[in-house]
Amino acid sequence: DWVSSGNSLVDLAIANRPNAGLPVGRITELTGLEASGKSLMGAHLLAETQRKGGMAVFIDTETSVSTEFLTAIGVDVPKMLYINVDTVEDIFDKIEEIIGYVRKSSKNRLVTILVDSVAAASTKKEMASDHGADGYATGKAIAISKAMRKITGLIAKQRICLAFTNQLRQKVGFVGLGDPYTTSGGKALAFHASLRLRLKSIGQIKNNDKQA
Repeated sequence: DWVSSGNSLVDLAIANRPNAGLPVGRITELTGLEASGKSLMGAHLLAETQRKGGMAVFIDTETSVSTEFLTAIGVDVPKMLYINVDTVEDIFDKIEEIIGYVRKSSKNRLVTILVDSVAAASTKKEMASDHGADGYATGKAIAISKAMRKITGLIAKQRICLAFTNQLRQKVGFVGLGDPYTTSGGKALAFHASLRLRLKSIGQIKNNDKQA
């Protein structure tokens, strides 16, 4: 099964078939710089899921969600499950809870879980430390790596589309050729994701008054 990204050309490019999109039962990572459209595509995923009679879940770590924005995209906000968390550990605890709920109620119901975003999530150890403390750079990667090994198998057995948004950042000390960007949280998410989309802003659509 598939969940449309909201763009028919993107859906076709992903699956090489019409009326497709992001794969169900798999993990997707949406990456890009700021204002590249990651949250926009995520909102379309939630809206398309609801149109198919599915359950839309928004796990928010940035606390910047706009109900007006979601409504404009087509999301039925009152019927959407909204969860606000702060840490990576809480993200995956909630995902496991949702999977358990789906197993008890209806395994055949489509569920899309959008995590927005990995970059904004901290770890419990980091949250408990002082602002100037060092040595926590690898803690996030380790926590994600452990969780992904559990979550990947659970997602594959359910009718769940799991999508993470992640911020691109420049590689420290990058010199020379190649890709200067990488994502936060280590390589575990990239390894376990069946689909990775990098979004890029190429301009704004403006009306006659030159307003975006």
